[in-house]
Order: sequence, then structure tokens, then C-alpha cells
Amino acid sequence: MAQEENTTPGEQYQLLVVDDTDGIRDVLEIQLTRAGYAVTLAENARQALDRIGVDDYDLILLDIKLPDMNGIDLLARLRESRSILETPIIVISGLGQTADVVAALRNGANDYVTKPFDLAVVLARIKTQLSLKRLKQINDRFLKVASHDLKKPLLLILDAARQLRGEFSPGRPMAEDGKGTLDLIIESGEYMRRIIEELLELRAIRDGGVRLAKAPADLNAIARQAVERNAAYAKSKGIEIQARLEPGLPQIRADDFQLMQVLDNLLGNAIKFSPAGSRATVRTHSTDGYVVCEVSDTGPGITDADMKKLFVEYAKLSNAPTGNEMSTGLGLSICKELVLLHGGDIGARNNPGGGVTFQFRLPLE
Repeated sequence: MAQEENTTPGEQYQLLVVDDTDGIRDVLEIQLTRAGYAVTLAENARQALDRIGVDDYDLILLDIKLPDMNGIDLLARLRESRSILETPIIVISGLGQTADVVAALRNGANDYVTKPFDLAVVLARIKTQLSLKRLKQINDRFLKVASHDLKKPLLLILDAARQLRGEFSPGRPMAEDGKGTLDLIIESGEYMRRIIEELLELRAIRDGGVRLAKAPADLNAIARQAVERNAAYAKSKGIEIQARLEPGLPQIRADDFQLMQVLDNLLGNAIKFSPAGSRATVRTHSTDGYVVCEVSDTGPGITDADMKKLFVEYAKLSNAPTGNEMSTGLGLSICKELVLLHGGDIGARNNPGGGVTFQFRLPLE
């Protein structure tokens, strides 16, 4: 197989093969080198860790049975610093080792092959994983241009518009259409800024770039703060906001800053999509080893079709904000990822009397 089939011009993928059987290492080295890859060998976990500490590899072939460490333990250790998207790992197992394969996949393996293996299958699976990695790299570059490189000029536009608006005063009035244009520039710029920041955050979470600063946390206290932070927004739309919190709610270990972001998003959405005269309520309680937080509204509810795509980024939903607010389409996706990062779950349901309730649960540790 020619090298150009597996690499782009001027590029050669670096592969690490970790296996304690001399014959398997030799065969894989010969065949992978012929396929155009640069191959490094390790016969045990210690050697693998030494090599990984010196060089970055595009893909790792890892035998589950190693003499000095269980391959699954090594896999879990590698995943602490390298995400499943960053460094694909294909595990090598023997026939009939289904439990080991399942354990490996649960610990972050991208794929697996079984011994004795078909070299054509091994090469095809390697190529598939490297193609996925290549697509991610292309996507990352696009997101970098669409976020980092756009953020600075956008902030300059916003600063210029605010300065221009600040130059006018009651003694030096601006034409009404000019003021409206400046307000539109600032409002649209702020909307674009939120899209960029939320896009960067969602990308960081999914790439493993967000590390939770877990500490003892009081969900009731976080809920009260969220109500206070959104009180003025609710009042401006004529919406009542209230908290019904379970006394003595058990503490959890969590990142209170990230949980505040989840509640801010959920409560902000309840206000954003509800009409004047309605009510938004935050509730907490504990049950079956979890603490539960619910955010309910008395708005129009959510259609069955929309329920299926609530937490999908950029999904187009039928409900529109009642105050013509702009929505990035990313907030609920971020909420879901942050809750999952805490080991919890999140969902939504329509209320029998109208409106919708969003609920997330977090485990007691």
C-alpha cells in the first residue's frame, strides 16, 4: 500500500505498537511501515509510557495482556491526559475476550482487533481512526478561525460603537435613526460574541479541556443565587420568579461555578420563552442517592418533535423568545455536557397544566 494513501503530502503518521509478543510486534512493524506509517515499538507498559513521555503519537495499538500492567489500566491512565479524539487507541485482544473488549471500550478505546488478526482489517481500522482524527483537525482549524480570529475584531467593533454612542448626550442629541443603528450594531455584536464564547466553551468541554474544580457544594445556595441573578430580567418581562427549595438538602461535590452556569441557562430560558404574567420556579429535592434541581415555567410547553432535539446544538425549535431576544442555540447543549461531566443526567418534560420542566440530577458522593 502506498504511503500517499494514508497520509497527506509531507506528512507521516506516527504509530506506537504496544505488545509483549515479539512475532506480533515484528509483523505489525513490517506491514505498517509498508503502508507508509512511522512505527515505534514497545514490549510492555513501562516502555510505552517512556515513549509516550518523549513523543506524541497519532495512534496507539495496545495489547490488553501486558506483563507489567493490565492493558486496560494503561488505557485508562493514558486517557487521563489524552482524549479519545486526540489520540485514537485500538486495543488488541484474543478471541473470546469479550469482557476485556467491553472494559476497554468503556475506558476510552476507539476500536479493537482480535488475535489472530487479519492485517487488512487492522490497516482498515487504523485508516478509519486516522481519517476521523484528520477531520477533527480540519474542524478545529475552522473553529479557530470562526472563533479566536473573529473575536478580536468583533470586540473592536463593539468598543467603537459604544464610544460613538457615548459621545452623544442630551445637549448633543443623535438623530433617532442613527441611535437605532448604533443600538442594532451593539446588540448584534453582543449576540455574535455570545455565539463565539459558547462555541469555544462547548468545544473545550467535548475535547476534555474543562476540568471541574470539585468541592463541597450547596445546590440550594446556587439556586438562590441563580434566582437573584435573573430577578431583574424576569421583572423586565413581567414574569414572577420563585424558589421552592428542600430544607437540609445534602451537599454534593461539584464545581459550583459550572452548576451556576447550568442554572443560569435553564432559568434564563424559562424567562426568555415565557409570556408576561407567567411564572418560573426553581425547585430542589433529594431522592435515591441524587440531588435534583427542576426549573419550571408556565409558558407554551414544547412540541414532541422539539423534545427530541432539545439538547442538540443549533437545532431549530418552533418556540420563539417572547421578548424578541436572540438565542445562540448552544445553551442547552452546554448544560447537558456540564451535567454529564458531573456524572449526572438532564431532561425535560411538559407539565400537565401547561409549561415545561427541565430537570437535572447529580449523584451524592
